Amino acid sequence: MVNITKVSVVRCEVYDKEKISFALEQTFDFFGGLGNVINKGAKVLLKPNFLKESNYGDCTVTHPLVIEGIASKLLEFGATPIIGDSPAFGAVSKIARRLKLDTFAEKHGIDIIELDNARRVKAQCGTKTFKLTVSGKALDVDAIINIPKLKAHVQLLFTAAVKNMYGCVCGKRKVWRHFRSNNDIRWYTEMLLANYHRVKPSFTIVDAVMAMEERGPSGGVPKNVSLLIGGKDCIAIDRVIAEVIGVSPSQSPILQTAKLHNIGEQDLNRIEIQGESLSAAKVNNFRLPKLTPIGFGFFRVVKSLLKHLLMKNFGKTACILFFCILTLTLNAFSEEEKVTRLKHFPQKVKVEDIVHVPTGIIMNFTDVLKFFDSASIIYVGEIHAVDATHRAQLKVLQACYEKYGENLAIGMEMFTRQYQPFLDQWVAGEIDEKKFLEYTDWDKQWGFDYYLYKDILDFAREKKISVRALNAPKEVVKMVSEKGLESLTEKEKAQLPEIDTTGFFHRIYLQEVIGGHMHGKENLEKYNNVQCLWEEYMAQSIVDYLSSWEGKDKKMLVFVGNGHIIYDFGIPARVFRRTLLPYYTIYPTVFNGGMPGGDHHMFLSSIPLEPADFIWVVATTTSQTKRIYLGVHIQNRDDKKLIIQKLSEGSPAEKAGLMAGDVILAVDGKVLNTVAELVHYLQTKQFGDSCTVNIDRDGTKITYAVTLFEMK
Repeated sequence: MVNITKVSVVRCEVYDKEKISFALEQTFDFFGGLGNVINKGAKVLLKPNFLKESNYGDCTVTHPLVIEGIASKLLEFGATPIIGDSPAFGAVSKIARRLKLDTFAEKHGIDIIELDNARRVKAQCGTKTFKLTVSGKALDVDAIINIPKLKAHVQLLFTAAVKNMYGCVCGKRKVWRHFRSNNDIRWYTEMLLANYHRVKPSFTIVDAVMAMEERGPSGGVPKNVSLLIGGKDCIAIDRVIAEVIGVSPSQSPILQTAKLHNIGEQDLNRIEIQGESLSAAKVNNFRLPKLTPIGFGFFRVVKSLLKHLLMKNFGKTACILFFCILTLTLNAFSEEEKVTRLKHFPQKVKVEDIVHVPTGIIMNFTDVLKFFDSASIIYVGEIHAVDATHRAQLKVLQACYEKYGENLAIGMEMFTRQYQPFLDQWVAGEIDEKKFLEYTDWDKQWGFDYYLYKDILDFAREKKISVRALNAPKEVVKMVSEKGLESLTEKEKAQLPEIDTTGFFHRIYLQEVIGGHMHGKENLEKYNNVQCLWEEYMAQSIVDYLSSWEGKDKKMLVFVGNGHIIYDFGIPARVFRRTLLPYYTIYPTVFNGGMPGGDHHMFLSSIPLEPADFIWVVATTTSQTKRIYLGVHIQNRDDKKLIIQKLSEGSPAEKAGLMAGDVILAVDGKVLNTVAELVHYLQTKQFGDSCTVNIDRDGTKITYAVTLFEMK
């Protein structure tokens, strides 16, 4: 007689108490009822996925209604349920409180425990033996019901039944095993399977009503799968899930290793599916992540430990421990960590080198252009005040126009969407530069020197290339900054696109790059909200254009700040989430002395992602037309008065006798209402020319002759 392994696949569309209860009843019935899984009076550990404190809507943790439903079935049966886990970050009690699971547990007399009390055990994976440290509390119960969450996973492709039992490993020993793996995926998955073999659950029910796609184990995107998947063999369950989400077993590191050691059942002909058929259960377009290395660098381990202790309110202990470890090991590990981060990058680069990041190969610009044929969107970053980054953008624009002609559009962060009509008029040649700067309110809306962008905008006008305003209106940004996202009214929310603020590495990036300037978690959270608003708004602007009749099938160049494209998790990932269109990212940057430094934002050890597809090395300055200035800092008031706030030392204005507080009334008899108008007019002059400047000083009208010369 052929031995058949059962896996149940039960349809459950929503998280509703009655529907969850019915789906669970069906699940247990397929296996002969709960009495065929556990004994009456048994002490049963419910092992959910409690990765960290999170809202259940993020799909980072097992939904509380699934946990409550199983606990209720156990109570009715006469068993004693206990809810326990050992989170990667924080404490079980805080996670349960966030999910309001503590109220349910208190009402029914159910203990919620931390899986601590570490115990050393031997465990097998095939013929290999591992010495592991797992929770004694997990080993001492009569039975375990495993309740994982179906999620994409950046190191294992997806996780469900087998991986969730890794939560029985105490505290930060999980992170330490990542460090021990030395990026050996075979060793790591063998260790996971040995752990599963030693702490084997009696039954597993995977919460896949809402799953997580795109990345994981946190920071991904919720995906409606509408299933509860159950069984006794976790390998068989993971194999069925692979089929449901369209993953070949050869793609899954856990299933590959399990097959190598003949652990569990993966032959679908020997797995009896109860409930929904696999064809009916299959999910279309489940988005999987790019795989990243399994190992953690030393300092990532230390940082993870510190974060864990802080989230458990052991702040003083965490700080002391962190200081001691850092002091003792900094010299020993800093060079190793740096080499790890920079191992694929050339040790020395020169200006105009373009590095293909995945391989570390330095390419010429002509070869880079060949990549663009397969992309719908090309993101070219910038350092706003560095002219050389705008030269790089212009070079890409000119080459793309030569190659793709009219099938091209430009998206620019510098303009908010309400100014699109004036961009259209500019490209059509219907307004001159002075009116264009006035109508788009350049100085207040963007504020950087217009001449950094002038050549790009002139080229677009000359070639009639559509330029799209991408950014969010300032009043919308202010609204989110002041109120936050959760406090907005429905009318206010209607002004916003779909905004995801849960990106795991996006948040880490903000913490590391600007966190020290934010003065507290609340300010950092506010900044994260605004940053996500900017990026989602610009992403939606790109999508709206490419979906329109005008933009359909066009190739789009997107010019934005480097911080919005680094590691892809800013605008690129948000556009891709909406469209799945192929893209490339180009990150122009400066290396002092041509030597990449481990402290550069591109080489953060805490973010195991490629910073961009291409890194373009630029100079801090480039040869450019020298521009003429008075040498004053001006406040552009709402009443259109130009007030001198301060003067640059040795400037033409200072030498002529102008002073801070002076109101500029006219230059050469021309009334100028904006800084842009003043700058634009001065460019009609030559060095050595003079101009007359009429000012108002405390009610007295004075005229000065200002000789224009090149400032140092």
